[in-house]
Amino acid sequence: MTNLQKLTVINTDYKNRRYSTVALDTVINILGNNSGITHLVLQMYTDLEGFSIDPRLLDIIRTGLPRLERFIVSGGWAFPIVQAVEALKICLGHSSLTDVQFETYAERYFCSRSENSDHKALFESLLAFLDGAHKAGAQLQEVDGCRLTSLALPHIEGGYPRSFLLPLLRTYLPRLERFQVPVLDGPYGKELEEVIAGHCSNLCHITYTFPIHGQDQNSSVIKAVIRGCARWNGLKSIRIFGYQNESDTDSGRGLVETLVEYHFKTLESVELQAWNNYGGAFQLDPIFTGCPNLKSLKVLPIDKSSLNSMYFSHLPAEPWTFQGLKELCLHFNETHQYLRWNTLKQEQEASRRAFKQIGRLIHLEILALDFYGYDKDHGWDLYGSFEYEWVKEIARLDKLRYLYMPSDCWKEQHLSDIIDSGWPRLERVSAGYYNPANFRWIKERRPWLIVGHLE
Repeated sequence: MTNLQKLTVINTDYKNRRYSTVALDTVINILGNNSGITHLVLQMYTDLEGFSIDPRLLDIIRTGLPRLERFIVSGGWAFPIVQAVEALKICLGHSSLTDVQFETYAERYFCSRSENSDHKALFESLLAFLDGAHKAGAQLQEVDGCRLTSLALPHIEGGYPRSFLLPLLRTYLPRLERFQVPVLDGPYGKELEEVIAGHCSNLCHITYTFPIHGQDQNSSVIKAVIRGCARWNGLKSIRIFGYQNESDTDSGRGLVETLVEYHFKTLESVELQAWNNYGGAFQLDPIFTGCPNLKSLKVLPIDKSSLNSMYFSHLPAEPWTFQGLKELCLHFNETHQYLRWNTLKQEQEASRRAFKQIGRLIHLEILALDFYGYDKDHGWDLYGSFEYEWVKEIARLDKLRYLYMPSDCWKEQHLSDIIDSGWPRLERVSAGYYNPANFRWIKERRPWLIVGHLE
C-alpha cells in the first residue's frame, strides 16, 4: 500500500491506552512506505483518564512525513504533561504542518489544579526549542515562525501557564487563524487579550470549552479573547461548549452581549452548547436580532438526554436579522416543570412566533429542530395540537437539503402535501429516535431520499 495521502487510524481498545503491538507495527509500516501522506488522523477511544501516543509514531511524524499538513488526535482524556510537550515540540517545529488538533474531551468534565514544579521547566524547554528553530529559520531566510494556521493544544491537567502560552502566541504563531483556547492555570485573561490584540492579526475562528471545576468557569477568559480579536478583522466563527450560566465577575456584560457588540458585522457561524438552562444562560436575543451576516447557528444542550434545553420563550419576538442563514439547529424543552412558572398559552404563542420566523429564512439548506418531552398533564401534546400549523410555516423553504425533526412529526397526514410538491431540493431527512414506520410512506413518494438517524 503506497502513494497514500490521507490515513485515519482507529483504536477501539478500551482496555489499553496504546494501540496494540500488531496494529501499531502495521501503522508504522504503512507510514514508513508512504512519506507523501498529507493528512494523518489518530482516533483513540478510551475510557481512561490518560493516554499516550507511541514514541515511534511521533518519530515518524518528525522525520518521515515531510509533506504532512494536517495531524489530528481525536478522543481520550488528558495528556501526560511530558508527552504533551514532546508532541508540541514536533508539531510546532514541523516544516509543513498547518493544522494540528488534539481533540481531547476531558476539559468538558473536569479540570484539576494539580501543581507540578517540573511543568514550568518542561514548557521553558519547549520555548527554548521554538526560539532556536525561529532563529535558524531567520538565518536561512525562511518563513518567519511556524506555518500553523489552526491549533488545538493537548488538554493537560492544571492548565497552561502564562509563561508559555503568552510567548507562544506573541512570537511563534503569526499565521494562526483557528484556535481552541485552552484551560489556563490562572486568571490571566487580560494579558491574553492584550497579546491577541497585539500579535494575532489573522485569528478569526475560536473554540472554548468551560471545565466543570476550576477557576476558569466564569466567562472572563473567552470574553478577553473575544475582545482581543476585535483589534483586527473580527471573528467569523465561535464555538462554546459547557457554559453553566455562571455570573460574570469581570463586568456586567454577558458572554453573548460581548460577542455581538464586538463582532456583529463579521460573525458567520455560532455554535453554543451548555450544561444547564442554556436558553437563559446565553441570553440569545443579541444573536437573533443583531448578527445580519450569520450563515450558521446551532444552540444545543451539551447532554441531549437531560433537561438542558431552552424554551420557545427564550427566543426573541423581534424580527430575526440573519435572513441569509443557511443552517439552523435548535433543541427545545417542553415539560410541565417549565410550564409551572410560565403559562401554556404564552409558550404556545412563543412557539408560533418562532416557526413563523423560521419560515422567513428562505435561504435555509439545513434545519434541525428537536424537542425534549411534551406536557400531557396540561392537555398539550406538542406533536399533535399545532404540529401541522408549524410544518406549514417551514414548507416554503425551497432550498432545504436536510431536515431533522422528532420521529413523531413525520406523519403522512401532516406532510403528504409538502412531500408531493414542496422542498424540491431535499436530499436527506432524519430523526433522533428512528421509527421506520413513520418514514416508509416518504420513501415510497421519494425513493431517492436518504432516511435515518441523526448523526
